[in-house]
Amino acid sequence: MASITVYCEGKSGSHDYDILYKVTDGLNVTLQPIGGVRGANAIMKFIEGGTTQSDFYLFFRDRDFDCPVSETEKLYFDGNRTYYSYRTTIENYLFDVKVFYTFLQEKKLQDKYKLHSEEKVQNMFIEIAKTIKDYQAVRHTLGELRTSISFGTTWTTGSGELPKELDLNSCKREAWKLIEYAKKNANWTEEVFQATLQKYLDKFDNVFFDNLMFFIFYQGKDFAKAITNKLEGFPIEEYYKFAKEKFDYTKFEDLVELRKIIETNK
Repeated sequence: MASITVYCEGKSGSHDYDILYKVTDGLNVTLQPIGGVRGANAIMKFIEGGTTQSDFYLFFRDRDFDCPVSETEKLYFDGNRTYYSYRTTIENYLFDVKVFYTFLQEKKLQDKYKLHSEEKVQNMFIEIAKTIKDYQAVRHTLGELRTSISFGTTWTTGSGELPKELDLNSCKREAWKLIEYAKKNANWTEEVFQATLQKYLDKFDNVFFDNLMFFIFYQGKDFAKAITNKLEGFPIEEYYKFAKEKFDYTKFEDLVELRKIIETNK
């Protein structure tokens, strides 16, 4: 039987690790967390050059804003060892209307947050998603325009820390500052910036929200922060734990694809 190692972000007990544990259940696969994505290839080569020496290995990571969202629900492969999730971050896989409502029921939180049905939860998710629409559109724009690590996709301290001002003009202003501070690139013009941004603003229309597509496109930590801003005192870490216990990878075509890739190489 082939020796297979699946490398991932985070550490043992992280969302990445716990979700991949379910994806690879029964496959006799070694899960190896390596922290962040920077230097991942070098880290894997170092480990594989030592005592591990897998017959087959790959790295599964968040897509984040580092590659485009595919038109179909599938992994993005870099041509080497890295497979990117279809959804923006691993947290995106844990948000689900039914699971969220079940959590509220089990924790007896429906009255506190006035959420007494799945429909009300869904409407709340849509309402929250609309409040950070412009910020998410700008983050996708920055991700598409940048090359390597020329500039970040946020002017805050990081994902999960929302700007104080979420209106479109404020987000555009702060985003353009990031581009201006970076080394100049012929493609980094205000016209290109505006055209790219408009593409995402157009994509984030009423159909996008009605179909809950923000579960795919939004940065999961940002969406979680927006939830806790809306629902004061909401126990987000307890929810994550609950959602991981209920998690079913077969509902996600890209995760099913990942399992098949591993099975093929056994």
